Amino acid sequence: MTAREVKRRYDASGRRAAAHDRRVRIIDAARARFLAEGYHATTIAEIAADAGVSTETVYKAFGSRAGLVEAIWTTALEGEGDRPAEVRSDEGATDAPTAEALLRHWTRMAVEVSALAAPVYQLVRTAAVTDPQAAHLLERIDATRAERMTHNAAYLVDGGNLRPELTADQARDILLFATAEMYPAFVDRAGWSPEEYADLLYRFLRSALLR
Repeated sequence: MTAREVKRRYDASGRRAAAHDRRVRIIDAARARFLAEGYHATTIAEIAADAGVSTETVYKAFGSRAGLVEAIWTTALEGEGDRPAEVRSDEGATDAPTAEALLRHWTRMAVEVSALAAPVYQLVRTAAVTDPQAAHLLERIDATRAERMTHNAAYLVDGGNLRPELTADQARDILLFATAEMYPAFVDRAGWSPEEYADLLYRFLRSALLR
């Protein structure tokens, strides 16, 4: 490999790293602004200034406020681990020796992700009332969540662990409710600790779903 080829490869990796860092800065700045001030009160110009980039850079990367919020949502779903939460969730579900262990695992994952994702979901749901782009985003988020919870419910169905009076669709609906409504109700509004909420969520899911 020539010196020029080495330099070219170094330049390309450096540009990719810089672009990634810039994207992370923009998403972090947008999350802070949106959650502090709301969807309609936040401008792209403010986010760009907070992130130290131009307004044009934000529009080029994300297209709109809705595009930014979608990126925030997607980032939140990855959780805080070194790998995406979805991957870790499936690994833990596959390895769980009992249905109870599976629910404990899901509970831990739900608390981790909800701490990041629940405020964003509430932001989108509120904005969707008056903003068409936010409404379309909410539809996509809800469709993706339903698909994911159908996938999770299949673990219980395939393992023969689901309550006999429940269908797979009903199990999906219970999981959708638990992961969308319970965290903000108990942690954000009622002031429960994440640990208290995790125990409640486990007991709720065990009672509602398992034989």
